[in-house]
Amino acid sequence: MEIALIHNNSLELGPFGENVHYINQELEELEVEERVSPQSFSNLPIHFSDGLTHLVPTERVIPENDSKYHNVGNFTWEIIKENEIPVKVVFTHPIINKTLEEVKELRKQEIAPERRNKENTTITLTINDTEVEVSTSREERLMLASKLSASPGPHNFKFQNTWLEITTEELQYILSQIDIKVQEAFDWELAKIHEIDACVTIDEVYDVVIVEQPELPEYLQLPVE
Repeated sequence: MEIALIHNNSLELGPFGENVHYINQELEELEVEERVSPQSFSNLPIHFSDGLTHLVPTERVIPENDSKYHNVGNFTWEIIKENEIPVKVVFTHPIINKTLEEVKELRKQEIAPERRNKENTTITLTINDTEVEVSTSREERLMLASKLSASPGPHNFKFQNTWLEITTEELQYILSQIDIKVQEAFDWELAKIHEIDACVTIDEVYDVVIVEQPELPEYLQLPVE
């Protein structure tokens, strides 16, 4: 439950949770003699003896909105009274339309994480007439580059469960193929940024596919009417 502290017909604190220490500290600063305990919150509203200070429940009003198109703004507040005594505070949040540029920037933030997913994958290469899987992760690239600079080779290298002896030229080839795959991921990232920049409506921005969903097996696909 959220509550508010009213003093002299003005919002002193709130909305906030049931923080006894916080409230009592404020009451002391307002020179109010009474203090609250955890049990006090079951008896709201509380009207203190100075006649000016009131601890009251709150209500938030957030109009219906769609987070794709709207932001919830900062609240305005209204003290609700009965017989001129505060009994509640209503906090009303405005709904603000997102701009096209704002939505573009939000969607662009989704691109780099997906590029990293594309960058960190595996590729299939043929080395010494043997097909092997090679990780394109940054750790793998650094390890291979370190091995390349450490000695001229040949190198005994383990690809998953397969040991191969590879020459310096073959190691350079592996690194070049990894670089090609990584560059594809960065090219994809730049292309998506350009695709978003070219959009002229918010709906077009949301239509840009960043994370591709895996295709369902045929038996799970709905028939096309």
